[in-house]
Amino acid sequence: MKKLLKTVFVIALAMLVNDTFAQQKFAHINRTELIQSMPDFKTAQEKLNAYNKELVATIEEIQVEYNRKLAEFQKDSDTWTTEKREVKSQEIVNIQRRLQEQNTSAEELFTKKQDELFTPVLKKASDAINKIAQAGGYVYVFESTAVHYVDETQSTNILSAVKKELGIN
Repeated sequence: MKKLLKTVFVIALAMLVNDTFAQQKFAHINRTELIQSMPDFKTAQEKLNAYNKELVATIEEIQVEYNRKLAEFQKDSDTWTTEKREVKSQEIVNIQRRLQEQNTSAEELFTKKQDELFTPVLKKASDAINKIAQAGGYVYVFESTAVHYVDETQSTNILSAVKKELGIN
């Protein structure tokens, strides 16, 4: 008798848990598609591209100077004194070091600028997703590109609602 009551209790509990999960609402969104459709993203991308061009121009200037000094060294070093050859050789080494330092610095500056420009865009997207999810009573919002399968009959695609919230057509 105790075993029968225990079995009935477990079955009733399982049905209650199953019913509770069945009532939960799930949503999904392609966050990348959302972000790339945002005007803020396009503006940030344009600013980052312009900034990158500035960084590359500085590196190219140093590279031109390096190439010029190296060509001069290769062409004229046979006619120079040992002392002049050493001085010119050291100039080339110094320019090489500056070039490496500028490359490293440019990478760091690019990453910092990228974070500076895109963090507000990502926050704006996340805030809009959260607002739509809360208003819709969704328990979970899945990133549709990060899961293997989305059953769209049991999960709502909230991309258009979030775009509307952000004023994107």
